[in-house]
Amino acid sequence: MEGCMSNISQTYYDFWASLLPLSNCQTGFSLRSPTRRSYVEYCRVGFCFRYRLEYDTPNACVEFALLRSDGEQIYNSLVRQREQINEAFGGSLLWLRDSHGSERSESYHALAWTIICPGLRDLDRESWPTVQWQMIDAIVRLERSVVPYLQRWLEED
Repeated sequence: MEGCMSNISQTYYDFWASLLPLSNCQTGFSLRSPTRRSYVEYCRVGFCFRYRLEYDTPNACVEFALLRSDGEQIYNSLVRQREQINEAFGGSLLWLRDSHGSERSESYHALAWTIICPGLRDLDRESWPTVQWQMIDAIVRLERSVVPYLQRWLEED
């Protein structure tokens, strides 16, 4: 079993290691190191942009998560701009009031987008660049559509 877990961890590491340099050139943030988990994220003052791809479950996801004590207030502010944010993104985001992830025990608010693809286990390496570019495109659009509405909170910190 340990060898299997080590192979899974290495596959995650390889996937993220090839995605990060491409992502860092496109986004307004920099993800410094790959992980051996199902996600990588950039967090600044409780605003988190996250890539996620599960090993055994289909579909990748990009997510903007509010991991702050005032997350409810910020989420409600974003909801009031929902139409403009979805339009700027170029699609209808998932607006999650009670999101749960394996990396956090408590729920949080998030905006997410799903990329249709197999789970990492069934995603052949030749297909990685296609999925990675779809993920990067989605996170760039998510960042550009959400960050303008966060300036008030970013300036406070």
